[in-house]
Amino acid sequence: MALLSQRGSRRFEVRSEVPLSAEPLRADYLLLRRSAEPSEPAGTLRRLWDLLPSEAIVEFKSVGRPYRRRNLDRLYSYLLLYFADTPERLEQRSDLCGVLLVPSRTRSLDVDAAALGMEWRDLGDGYWQLRGAAFALIVAEIDRVAEAEGDDLLRLFGHGEAQTREARRWLAQQLGAEEMAMEMQDLEGFDEVVRKLVATLPPEQVLAAYAPEQRMAGLPPEQRLAGLPPEQRLAGLPPEQRLAGPPPEQVLLAMPDDALRALSDAYLETLSAETRAAIRARIGR
Repeated sequence: MALLSQRGSRRFEVRSEVPLSAEPLRADYLLLRRSAEPSEPAGTLRRLWDLLPSEAIVEFKSVGRPYRRRNLDRLYSYLLLYFADTPERLEQRSDLCGVLLVPSRTRSLDVDAAALGMEWRDLGDGYWQLRGAAFALIVAEIDRVAEAEGDDLLRLFGHGEAQTREARRWLAQQLGAEEMAMEMQDLEGFDEVVRKLVATLPPEQVLAAYAPEQRMAGLPPEQRLAGLPPEQRLAGLPPEQRLAGPPPEQVLLAMPDDALRALSDAYLETLSAETRAAIRARIGR
């Protein structure tokens, strides 16, 4: 350091021990292959798993937090650092790949791929391979994959809407699991998923979570008719107008009692006292 500072070019400022990233170097997911033997088909992203080598680093971008410029560079830097630090497991670069999950392919992603000298190879049904770099990169467009594979749960994490009861049941199970309870509110895209689930509920269940003045929110003047009960005032409104404005905790109150009973005590403790009391009154614990 002293040598660079004292005898280096005066055209450059010399700094030491400088953090190279404003965010912690932490990938969303790391996938480790357990066995090379064929297994039963996966329940989600069905085609992805056969495309993977022994290990994969996964980055997920949601509708609310979409892909931004240079996110691909960040993912690639994770691959380089991880490979450099795991020589005992990864003998060659083909043992590792990157996976980018996005709601849909975007202009900014295309620009970054081109800047890195990568070429797109269409694998079909929303799956792509980016070629031309030291590590393989797989991109999965959630919207296209969900439609091609008929994956109702996966739709929740893209622009699509849930179409079956399985999605509501799945989320209730996740909220009710002790190991997941404290993490669900911080899950990428969690608020979006909850709102989409509530949009599939019958109007009378959605109305139960609203105060009277909120039930009128978003209605044109001609529909604000005195004397009509609240459920009639909302008749014909699309789900996004029924749900305009409520915070995620209030959205939870629109879920049926069976789904609320699946919530763990640990998760309930993460909610506000008012919401927690309302839920406990409905489920009896």
